[in-house]
Amino acid sequence: MGVSSYRGMCGLAAEHPGGPDLLAGVARPAPHGEAGALRRDVGAWLVASGVLGGDVQGFLAQGHLDLVAEAWGDVPRGPRLVAAAKWLVLTWILDDRFDDQWIGRPVTAARRTVRALTDVLDGGSGGGSDGVLGGLLDGVPGGGSDGASDGGWDGVEPPGDALVEAFAVLWRETVELTPPQWRARYAAYFRAYLDTSLGYLDEASLREAPFRDAAFRDAPFRDTPFHDLGAAAPAGAVQTVPEYLRRRDQDGAVSCAAGWIELAHGLDLADEVFRHPRVADLLMRFNHVVCWVNDLYSAEGESAAGNGKNLLRSFTVHEGLAPQEASARLGALCEAESTTLEFLADGIARDPSSPGEVRAFALGLVRFTRALIHWTATAARYRTESPR
Repeated sequence: MGVSSYRGMCGLAAEHPGGPDLLAGVARPAPHGEAGALRRDVGAWLVASGVLGGDVQGFLAQGHLDLVAEAWGDVPRGPRLVAAAKWLVLTWILDDRFDDQWIGRPVTAARRTVRALTDVLDGGSGGGSDGVLGGLLDGVPGGGSDGASDGGWDGVEPPGDALVEAFAVLWRETVELTPPQWRARYAAYFRAYLDTSLGYLDEASLREAPFRDAAFRDAPFRDTPFHDLGAAAPAGAVQTVPEYLRRRDQDGAVSCAAGWIELAHGLDLADEVFRHPRVADLLMRFNHVVCWVNDLYSAEGESAAGNGKNLLRSFTVHEGLAPQEASARLGALCEAESTTLEFLADGIARDPSSPGEVRAFALGLVRFTRALIHWTATAARYRTESPR
């Protein structure tokens, strides 16, 4: 199903089936009291790190800092809030790099990036310039401190690029701000996100020319449903609804976003909190809302790119729904799950037996979700028919 079939599904919220109802039922948070300074903090970091290769204005034109300004309330604009904002923005940049798999560029550089970032997280404390990052770059062709390349990557940007360096430096800074249990939990979340991204990249490699031209084009299984293809599934195959639901909870960085909320609010939650049924249920709803709202408003660009991991496409391809019907159904699901999230969080916040930090975390999830819903529905990042 091409882009034209999805025209209108991802338009402005007022034109989106289910969009007005969803937005009307979700209060948009007010910007942070120091939103301007917070924007400048993140913008200056993007310029100084070189993580965008110089195209900072093009990235910011997509509206990313609008969410940064609204996501965390008026917690103090200290190092923890700024670090959380940097993690949010850096993860978007990573998402765009991983989207190489969908828009026809070679996946080699993205795959190497995944492995390099995993090495950073697995490297221990993230010490100074001679620690994790220095050791990582010393072993990478073209990744030395002088930035010289020996051509070992055949023209593909080596893992020792600005993105990996910015990631490693931010991890070191975050290590200094956080307790051990947060670091262990967040590193596990991020590794899971990277592992899932690497899995999709490995699937995407099946689209490379030798396989596509010599085998897949005439293969008898080319129209087989995604879940029956197993390891042979092409990256553009559309997932069935059960396949989508099994994989989507691990896809993306939603668990990492929960860590950003904890980081920004200066919370120090024990691991047992996340194993409590009420909190686990709350986090599941948080995951659903974030993923499904993203699917609702990004379907057009993802369809243009051949990305099959979108619930709208699952509805149209495997459930037989027309695009407008699929959009309305997903909008209703987002609204119901958002309402449930707020109900569960309110129950925790009103329960006098809930520790204060747990109550703050529950309300922080609601705040972030509200900001994200409104941002996703209106940001320029999703107002395009072209793949990101």
